[in-house]
Amino acid sequence: MAPFPESESMTIKRLEVAIRKKDMHLLKDGAYKLHEKFHTGHKFEFLLQLEQILQYVKNADIPTEITEILCPTIEEILNPEMVQNEIQPQFELREEDIKLQGAAYEEYMAQIEGKKEPEFIQEIPKQEDFEHFQVSQSVLNIPNKADNILLFYDDNSLDIDYSEIKNYRNRLNTLFSSQDHQNGYNLLKEIAVLNNLVNTQIFDVDTVLNMLKTSKSNVAFVTTSQSQDLTKILKENEINFEIPFVQKIDKSIQENQKVFEFIPMLGLSNIFVCSNCNSKNLKTDFSTKTLSVQCPNCDSAAFPDLYAINSYNPDCNPIFWQRAFKAFVKSDIWIIINPPLDENKEIIFDFIKTASECAKPKRVYLFSKENDKREFYKNMFLKNFADVEILSSFANLEQLCQEFIRIQMANRINEKY
Repeated sequence: MAPFPESESMTIKRLEVAIRKKDMHLLKDGAYKLHEKFHTGHKFEFLLQLEQILQYVKNADIPTEITEILCPTIEEILNPEMVQNEIQPQFELREEDIKLQGAAYEEYMAQIEGKKEPEFIQEIPKQEDFEHFQVSQSVLNIPNKADNILLFYDDNSLDIDYSEIKNYRNRLNTLFSSQDHQNGYNLLKEIAVLNNLVNTQIFDVDTVLNMLKTSKSNVAFVTTSQSQDLTKILKENEINFEIPFVQKIDKSIQENQKVFEFIPMLGLSNIFVCSNCNSKNLKTDFSTKTLSVQCPNCDSAAFPDLYAINSYNPDCNPIFWQRAFKAFVKSDIWIIINPPLDENKEIIFDFIKTASECAKPKRVYLFSKENDKREFYKNMFLKNFADVEILSSFANLEQLCQEFIRIQMANRINEKY
């Protein structure tokens, strides 16, 4: 069964029916579901219904364990100005307010009345799950406002020949230092080939990015992928991001919205470096395939800023690597996706190993579909991190997100007592 399968209307109807029937167990289930749905990045539409539920729960005799989850979640969903207005509408749920369309409503009410087991309740966290989390304080070290989160992602591609990128970089450096640009056309042909190699489609990280978008923690997104699809995903999901010395977000946006620090350790195919002034610019128009752009600073030709790592003498942007190392060391929570263990990325493994020897995270989430890689990194982290929970038993990234949210909810309850 896929996680978060029900619609927003079904989640809200669950809460409304629970209130009307005074079913505290169902209301708690609904609170958990609403919290999970919020942390997937879902944009809520039924704000009036949520405000009514909030006002009722605040004024009614509802168990604290429910209000401590439900009220903060709804307050975060609603427009802050709406929450601050001291509107006290009379809460009266009418039958027509909770009706679904046609047979869907009958099916839903049959499930609620216990005539058959509803499928969507099968994955709701049980009370004993949270009692387990409360046993150990170390398990509850989930991010608060002051914590930092590191998300590391490798696209797991084995098709990239970094010797080709190495040759490209050598020719690019020669072009930058030479007045004779007769080989410029051949360089463009080479860029076209490289773009087809590095611009792999990214399918599996947007779930985690959307979850972190709603977090109040600082987020550093470090990647060894060179695909422009990563910036496309960030843009499509309306996630603001900065790239060191490439893209800076206006301070007014930083004050009002979350901004990720995005660090592409090996460059990106849509970051272009100028052959004259060496400035770097990000291209986010994905409607066309671009081999070269005109530098906005000096009007010279700019080319993709890609780096090779197939040896222990790699090409690299030292600023990216320094910022990436800083993110590893300073982050309280690590989410590591597809860590490499391949010969052509051996230096990246060494980078992560060195960072783990210097860092002291509170918790590590580790995901890889390859058992040998997962066990290798898990054992390495267990060796380097004392008294740190290493969570790695995930069939997919949706399960990782569910575990992250579940522990976050447990921690929020724990902080209140």
